[in-house]
Amino acid sequence: MTTAISLATSAMICEINISCWAAKKLARKESDELTQAKSASKRAASVHKNLLADDAHLLKVNKAAADLRNWVAKTTLPWADSGARIISTAQFMGFKAELDRRKQEFDTLVYDFVQMYPTLISAQAFKLGSMFDRSEYPSDVEVASKFGIRYTFLPVPEAGDFRVDVASDIETYLREEYSKEYDRRVASVSEDLWGRLKQVLDKMQDRLSTNDDGDNKVFRGSLVENALDVCELLKVANVMGDARLEDARKATALALQGVTAEDLRRSEVVRYDVKSQVSDILDKFAF
Repeated sequence: MTTAISLATSAMICEINISCWAAKKLARKESDELTQAKSASKRAASVHKNLLADDAHLLKVNKAAADLRNWVAKTTLPWADSGARIISTAQFMGFKAELDRRKQEFDTLVYDFVQMYPTLISAQAFKLGSMFDRSEYPSDVEVASKFGIRYTFLPVPEAGDFRVDVASDIETYLREEYSKEYDRRVASVSEDLWGRLKQVLDKMQDRLSTNDDGDNKVFRGSLVENALDVCELLKVANVMGDARLEDARKATALALQGVTAEDLRRSEVVRYDVKSQVSDILDKFAF
């Protein structure tokens, strides 16, 4: 029960829903023409029209949505198959502020797009040629309703927090199943954190090695940045208070203290020292 209480008091669930309009439509006539020309079954291939032909305004909206999804995945932990995520209470204020900022940016881009929408439709008559069909374009109001970012924060339930009015034998079974599922989710949170740290350490160990010809491997500047970002995340996201994980995080942060990607490229001594420490961490914590 200690694990459940720890998680319930040190973390919360964040549910985020992001919706966008793809602006694509199945072109049935063109699909039929294609399959007939290739003597293929009607279900062998399909043609989809890009109703706005990669319009820059819509691309910006969809990019903002994609960036938000990536940021959420990077800064939170998995909780449920439905997409619910876990954040620590220590993260909340900063996370909420950044989420609000990104939502405002997204809403502004959507507003700009909707304002331009009638003009964009007219331009598509030239871009799509005979494939253009004005009736396939939703109204301004309909289009605006297809975009949105909605989120809510909820407390993490404790493993014993199960309420149902059923026969005692059924209740016992359900409580046991609920407890098993809860433990699985808690384990998933821990595995995700260890996995993130292992990923950056494995990457660093590989890129700081030499090629078969003895030359140093090439790596991007993000090699060090990504590892330090994970260390910063683990400071606040270790909601289970895993002491071994904290030790591994500290060891990684110490190995990279004051080190830049340029240092690793220029100095063989620094490169060898960091690689050795990374290898020791991987061995010590049996990743």
